[in-house]
Amino acid sequence: MNDLQLFPETFPMPEIPGVTVPHAGLHYLRPELLLDFVSVSAQPLISVTPVAVLYTTVGVLQRIDLRKIPIAIKGRIIYPISSLSMPALRARLIINGPFKKLKFQGMLIAASGEPSVQNMTLIGLALEFTARQPAKSV
Repeated sequence: MNDLQLFPETFPMPEIPGVTVPHAGLHYLRPELLLDFVSVSAQPLISVTPVAVLYTTVGVLQRIDLRKIPIAIKGRIIYPISSLSMPALRARLIINGPFKKLKFQGMLIAASGEPSVQNMTLIGLALEFTARQPAKSV
């Protein structure tokens, strides 16, 4: 089968027990866990898109939507995760294409003049994936 017989399909991060946290219909990858592409899709992945960050403040779960910019899987990429609505967020998504793995690393840092982030905890990153799917025969 050649590339002309494959088409891209985008889908949200599936539930993966012990790896993801569900909230409001999305599954969030926990920080610092190494995720294998095979646990997401049997088909080759083309790109990864950060969708939202989940965090908690004094036990209340809150979500920050991110700009949905697809990151092409080519080699090893370190992509910064940032949000204008939460400047204390310091995070990155590490995509290792050759080894078919990715990792989300993040923290909340209080900058001068910002409200304290002492009681805040980063819980996870929601992702979308685009994979090459075989064309469906009719």
